[in-house]
Amino acid sequence: MTRFSFLILSCILLASCGEQNKEIERGVSRELARERKTTVGGVRYDLYFSIPETREEAVTAESRITFEYTGNSSLVIDFKARKEQLLTLTSEGKRVPYTFKNEHIVIHPKYLKQGRNVLDIKFIAGENALNRREEYLYTLLVPDRCRSLMPCFDQPDIKGRFKLILKVPSTWKAVANGEIIREESFHDYTLYEFEETKPLSTYLFAFTTGKFERADQYIGGRWVGIYYRERDTATVNASIPVIANEVRYSLFWMERYTGIAYPFRTYNVVAIPDFQFGGMEHPGATYFNASRLFLSPDADEVARMRRSELIAHETAHMWFGDFVTMKWFDDVWLKEVFAGFMADKILTDLYPRADHQMNFFMNHHEPALRTDRTRGTHPIARPLDNLKDAGTLYGDIIYHKAPIVMRMLEQEISPYELQRGLCLYLRRWSYSNADWNDLVHLLQNSSGRDLQAWNTIWVMEKGAPVIEFLDEGVIMRDEWGKGRVWPQRVYAMRLGIPNFLSIDLVDTLTRFRDQSLVLPNCHATGYGVFLPNENTIHFLNDNIGRLQNPLHRAVAWQELYEGVLYNKLKGESFIRLCMKYLSTESNNFVIQKTLSFMVTAHNTYIDEGARQLLRDELDRFFMTMLFKNRKEIHKKPFFRALLAIYSSRDVGNYFLKVLRGQYRREDLVLQDEDRVAIACNLALRDPSLHEQMKRYITRTVKSKDLLDRFLYVYPAISGDKQARDSVFNALMLVENRANEVWAADALRWLNHPRRKSEAEEYIPAILSKLQEIQETGDIFFPVNWLDAGLSGHTSKYAYTVTRNFLDKNPNYPENLRLKILAATDHLRRLHE
Repeated sequence: MTRFSFLILSCILLASCGEQNKEIERGVSRELARERKTTVGGVRYDLYFSIPETREEAVTAESRITFEYTGNSSLVIDFKARKEQLLTLTSEGKRVPYTFKNEHIVIHPKYLKQGRNVLDIKFIAGENALNRREEYLYTLLVPDRCRSLMPCFDQPDIKGRFKLILKVPSTWKAVANGEIIREESFHDYTLYEFEETKPLSTYLFAFTTGKFERADQYIGGRWVGIYYRERDTATVNASIPVIANEVRYSLFWMERYTGIAYPFRTYNVVAIPDFQFGGMEHPGATYFNASRLFLSPDADEVARMRRSELIAHETAHMWFGDFVTMKWFDDVWLKEVFAGFMADKILTDLYPRADHQMNFFMNHHEPALRTDRTRGTHPIARPLDNLKDAGTLYGDIIYHKAPIVMRMLEQEISPYELQRGLCLYLRRWSYSNADWNDLVHLLQNSSGRDLQAWNTIWVMEKGAPVIEFLDEGVIMRDEWGKGRVWPQRVYAMRLGIPNFLSIDLVDTLTRFRDQSLVLPNCHATGYGVFLPNENTIHFLNDNIGRLQNPLHRAVAWQELYEGVLYNKLKGESFIRLCMKYLSTESNNFVIQKTLSFMVTAHNTYIDEGARQLLRDELDRFFMTMLFKNRKEIHKKPFFRALLAIYSSRDVGNYFLKVLRGQYRREDLVLQDEDRVAIACNLALRDPSLHEQMKRYITRTVKSKDLLDRFLYVYPAISGDKQARDSVFNALMLVENRANEVWAADALRWLNHPRRKSEAEEYIPAILSKLQEIQETGDIFFPVNWLDAGLSGHTSKYAYTVTRNFLDKNPNYPENLRLKILAATDHLRRLHE
């Protein structure tokens, strides 16, 4: 060997050693994902899971991963599990050596081939992603939980085809992404084989199995399967045809808008009790929260439209998210914004008589500002270094601000140009991946418009402007001190003048003077915190009920509520205005939103003395509304608002009589969920009723799922502080938070406003547990955990504890720090 050859060999060996010793991060880093995308493709998963009937037994599984490999470095497969859960790894019948490190299986390149490779893996499935209940289970793998279920390439831009066989107990049904092609029953189990899927990102792989009923509906040339556990026959019979028809309509609408046929073979609805999301868009097995789908026959229009919107949203995801998927989860907002954007358009056609401009405003503007007006806000588009943190990107900004921004984009380039661009986007990246920059460049090229300035302020920058109409003109204030401007057009209502004034806001001060102006942003075309001035407050105090357009009344209530938050209006004054005008309000959407503002103002933005002074007035107002003979309004929102805030014994006696059936009204039909809520609130206010309420609910509630939830949560309502402490301490253990909806519900009762002084000692532990909650829970659990634990607190102590927690942890993960700041914004407003 020559000296030159020896040097070359030494370099190769050193490079190999360096590559093998290279540190692999936990999770899926951006660096790993980029490298792997260039070397791995053509992926197919042949999967088998054996599901035992009892939760104590492990789920055993097998996977054959077929893929094309073109790399010369080690192959990294993601598997977030214990090493002993990986039973065997072979290829062509031969054992494949590997190392197991930081949630990854690492295979040296010498055990791989250039081109097609096949790996056979036997393993014990991870429990975290299985959501196992007593009579059913369901996978939920978004955003990066597929790796906690099974070995895989868990990144959205390595799509694979999935072929699945399930072995399940004989009394259970099963549903997955593919259509069932074989169902074979044996003595104590059934085998389900599902057809191979179209290319899917790993987070979209799904299956559910358990004791479900199935209804098949054939509507408009399509079969829609509906899996459910609801037992109320009237509710089932009223809901199933509507669900199937709205799925069909949403599919048809999306096909017409995009010019692309439904990209997948089958559509099944899976209604899951206490599902932790509203819905999840798995092709072939689309999950929904059962309570959002199965509505009682007397459900109001608000609930029916919310159901329709949810179905439309998840159906639109089949094109935006499933058919074309973001390259990386920093663009998760991209799939969510277009699902919401399309859902709003579908809803407009489904309900032609509804006021959709008002509906859009109420659905999105205040929920967006709920985060965007706080110090915990963030841009729509955010960087993401590791998929393990992807869940922290979800929240109000991507679900509510992004649709507002997308509507602005549609106005900027025209509805026709946006539709044309989106159709090109879907065709160009079909069954593949694209990012926001890909779409922006496509829209710029197709429309001929420069979108960079618009993109920077509305998508890439954080925060919302605070806008005030003052004597010198319209002030646009950037609360972050950067002097930024959010260009937009607003319309203002003027006293005694029928036409509306159009104002283009393009600077921090727009010169304008008109003493007749009484309602800024009356058409809800602008976005930001619009604060009422004295003229507006004076006018609305006398005239809000005389505004003919429900949208104008909705905008007025929103601006008055912002006035409470920004100390322009006292909370007591706002509540009295609510009582004054809700008694004659006829629009149920306006009623519901205003009642939510009213309850928040009552619980958070007035002191205890003011609450006591208002108590009798509030009791009379709500009882009058409940007994008023007005068929055009729905009584349930008033009923629930009173239940949330009452404190008097007389109202408690009323609710007790309702529970016993002594008050029956055709315009106020109670479901089991309402009875559980009444029982819990009665026991909270009168601990002597605790055992009596428990006996009543266990005797009368027929739904096992609802009863199980009640029995889990109810100890958190105990009048015994030691019993509540035991519940709280149990919530500190991850195994007791397996059902996140139940866990958040229990935490909320522990920290109810009526218990806040005794619950303050829980706050440090609630905060310290947040990182673990994010690592072990699903995407919405951190926000739900903070809201449940902190929203009921208003004291200076609570504010000081949260502020000190952040001060003492300067290196705390930024996305979680922002969530704490957003969740405690009410404490900042009360005490800074």
